[in-house]
Amino acid sequence: MRIGLFVIVVALTFYFLQDKQAETAFDTSAVATTAPETVQTHVIPDGWREYRNSTYRFSLLHPQALEVKEYPEEGNAMTITFQDIKKKEGFQLFIVPYQEPQVSEERFKKDIPSGVRIDLTNITVDSATGAAFYSSNVALGETREVWFIHGGYLYEVTTLKLLDAWMDEIIQTWKFL
Repeated sequence: MRIGLFVIVVALTFYFLQDKQAETAFDTSAVATTAPETVQTHVIPDGWREYRNSTYRFSLLHPQALEVKEYPEEGNAMTITFQDIKKKEGFQLFIVPYQEPQVSEERFKKDIPSGVRIDLTNITVDSATGAAFYSSNVALGETREVWFIHGGYLYEVTTLKLLDAWMDEIIQTWKFL
């Protein structure tokens, strides 16, 4: 049974890879569908690696030099950091259960006490609708935030404002599993 499933996945992957043209260096994923779950595979460029999280069902690519650490939080929440201390590059991902279709003002104020939300832009991360904006943090200074809701969770990605373009590259590789 497992060998048959493996053969189907390989065949579908080969089929999709033949028909799919790479649009960017990082948007080169192939999708193979199996029942009942979807298996997604990233093509990983040199100098990058994949982070997968089976609990929150997503993966993303990030520069290989980033050290990843997970910090479980109360209430089935988690903070994940991706950092290169030497280059002073990194970002933080905070994930919390969230059942609303949009981020409420109350939730925003809880997570961004400064209340700063500049250049609010609607975005899509894989299949999730969200928002990107600039904010400020007492410890970090000016930040770039990307927030989106998917599968009963709110995902909040934070980096330094000056790393905005770098972070956009990483966010484009996000895949829900």
